[in-house]
Amino acid sequence: MVVVSAGYIRAFVTAAALAVALLPASASDNLPGVAKAGNGTPASAAGSLVLAAGDLLWLEGEYSVDGRNPNGTRYRGRVFITVRGDDVYFRWEIGREVYRGEGGFVGNVLVIDWGQPDPVTYVVNTDGTLNGTWNKGRASERLVPR
Repeated sequence: MVVVSAGYIRAFVTAAALAVALLPASASDNLPGVAKAGNGTPASAAGSLVLAAGDLLWLEGEYSVDGRNPNGTRYRGRVFITVRGDDVYFRWEIGREVYRGEGGFVGNVLVIDWGQPDPVTYVVNTDGTLNGTWNKGRASERLVPR
């Protein structure tokens, strides 16, 4: 995936972006946007949850975020996710600070460029929550739909 923003091109080819989200294929039964095989069972590759391109509207909405910074301090706030086609836009509201990012899926990993050297990478769980890491894995956050 290549994203053009603010006049520059950024390719999402990082070690974190190449990670594989391993979830049992059966866990995708009730998750919208999951590709199905011809017999109606979830399509999978090596046990991974397979998301159908272009069907990401289920991801839109408001989420509570609970995270830990690289220095160990905690933060809480809200995240608003908007989808346009295969592009996913984030707006984090943490205290009085607002951060923005955009990206999409690289395989089964949601990769969001937020203007820092490393993107935030998320795994989408079958319950609709997202587990993310940033700052080369030294920070993490969990998003829960509101």
